[in-house]
Amino acid sequence: MDLSVIVPVYNAALLINRCLDSILSQQGEYEIEVICVDDGSTDNSIELIRSRKEKNIVLLTQSNSGPASARNKGMNVARGRYMAYLDADDYWLPDFIKKTITFLDNHKECIAVSVAQQHITLKGESLSPTYILEADHNSVPFILNNFFDFWARYFHVCTGSITIRIDIARQAGGMREDLRQCEDLEFWAYLATFGKFGFIPEVLFVSDGNAVTRSQGWIDKMMVRWNSAPSVTDWEKRITHRLDKVLPIEYIKAKGRLSCTLIYDKLLSNRIQLARQEALCYGKYFPKYKFGLYIMNLAKHTPLTWWILAKYVKYREYHK
Repeated sequence: MDLSVIVPVYNAALLINRCLDSILSQQGEYEIEVICVDDGSTDNSIELIRSRKEKNIVLLTQSNSGPASARNKGMNVARGRYMAYLDADDYWLPDFIKKTITFLDNHKECIAVSVAQQHITLKGESLSPTYILEADHNSVPFILNNFFDFWARYFHVCTGSITIRIDIARQAGGMREDLRQCEDLEFWAYLATFGKFGFIPEVLFVSDGNAVTRSQGWIDKMMVRWNSAPSVTDWEKRITHRLDKVLPIEYIKAKGRLSCTLIYDKLLSNRIQLARQEALCYGKYFPKYKFGLYIMNLAKHTPLTWWILAKYVKYREYHK
């Protein structure tokens, strides 16, 4: 078995067939299995999966335990040399499997490889990482000499963009099931302590869950995420155990960038004081190119300006 594709499923009836079609229509002659893990869906997701005729689709079920738990459940039964994740509302372009497997077959020193992405949200469309938009970017796949340096600048990995050697994923223990937010980002950073990553600067993955977002409502969908944001210290505890006592500056910068997301989510879940404490701690490592983060860095210096910022952020999200 070349590749095991793990698809967490939670009320995914709107888009699950698009996701599965994109996996099963991939180019190249590879032995793949698709492991769908239903995480307590209350719609007809399970019926849609069972109605498919393909014999290489495996369906597992569990009570609602979160995406990390579903992905780990899939990993534990996977038979592939490599493993990839694809969320049920996303999809791959036809060359994803061929190009990621070819890269890992040709670069035994790499434990994982990720690709560039297109993200389609209610705000519009964007390409990621911004590296692929730079005039002098390298268009040839390459090995990252320093994962954290590249990650701090571009945050270039997302859930559906990566293929991993399954023995390394298992050695790492999979994703942290106690995290319901940024569990994927924690896993990429943790995996990076086990070996080198590669990067393919070509858009081969598309994130587009707008249909689900519209059906659920933006606030209802995001509230769970906001309320689940961990502290930065808790988020990184597994990673720092594998790094030197004096943390590399590249990792510190990457953590500063990650902290922006966690701080923003805490503001939206009314954990205003904790958010300010983390902004005071990590603000100097915020990316410099975003005006909103510049404002956040200014607001952190007094409780009043931080409170005003929290009210503004909440108003903006609730009136999109």
